[in-house]
Amino acid sequence: MGRPTYPGRMIRALGVTAAVVLTTTATVATATASADSPGTYVALGSSYAAGPDVMPIADVACLRSANDYPHQVAAARHLRLVDVTCSGATTANILRTPQRPQATVPQLDAVTTDTRLVTITIGGNDIGYIGRLIGLSCTHAAPQGLAFVAARICDRGATVANEPKAADFTAVEHAIGDVVKAVQHRAPHADVLLVDYPPVVDDHATGCRALPLSKSDAVATIRIYKHLIAATARAAQATGAKLVRASKAAAAHTVCSAEPWMVGFAPPIPYHPNRAGTDGVARLVLGAI
Repeated sequence: MGRPTYPGRMIRALGVTAAVVLTTTATVATATASADSPGTYVALGSSYAAGPDVMPIADVACLRSANDYPHQVAAARHLRLVDVTCSGATTANILRTPQRPQATVPQLDAVTTDTRLVTITIGGNDIGYIGRLIGLSCTHAAPQGLAFVAARICDRGATVANEPKAADFTAVEHAIGDVVKAVQHRAPHADVLLVDYPPVVDDHATGCRALPLSKSDAVATIRIYKHLIAATARAAQATGAKLVRASKAAAAHTVCSAEPWMVGFAPPIPYHPNRAGTDGVARLVLGAI
């Protein structure tokens, strides 16, 4: 199955915005640690961990926020943070394949024997979850009066990938499990938390202007999302990692809700956590460690 990527126009738009508020371009971000810090906290994952819609951006190359949930957790617990989360990352980018040009080594290289906490949010890009959702929204935007917004987000000629098959979800389950096992091998004394994805669409496929989808596309998005969440849960159970269910806590905070944890179909990057979302996930992680 082909994996759709984020439209290039969105990445460029966020890069311009981020350059204005840039605080550091370091690939590995660190938080100030206290003298009696219990160890290093390493954050692994993709954009749902990196927080590309939350200002300020600390790393333009990876669209990583200085207020992503790893930074908030590290600050609250006075941990030394090594944040290598990167928008667009897949399980392969954690395990073995550098995410060029953003990184020269796999994310896993940040995990060492003195690592005491690792959070992982990964898997969505392996199956093209958000890329597919954005592509579908681009096809529906103009008929729903959102042509101007689409012009800032969508690439002409981009195609929408087919819905992932059962084998794709089995593969991502095993890949997430491989990530956890690799972390456990490199840092045997670390607490390892799998943080799953908050939902974009609610269980009723509720529509609104911020979510330009047909009913059938919304239902398909829910189906894909639930398979991804189930695959993550199975990987956690198989490896003994602690599962942080952002999927459950954020169920009342989807794009069309009164208090969304998600940016809707809007620049710079649609369908990613807003500040309320990163704050909410940070609270969940803090409650789990």
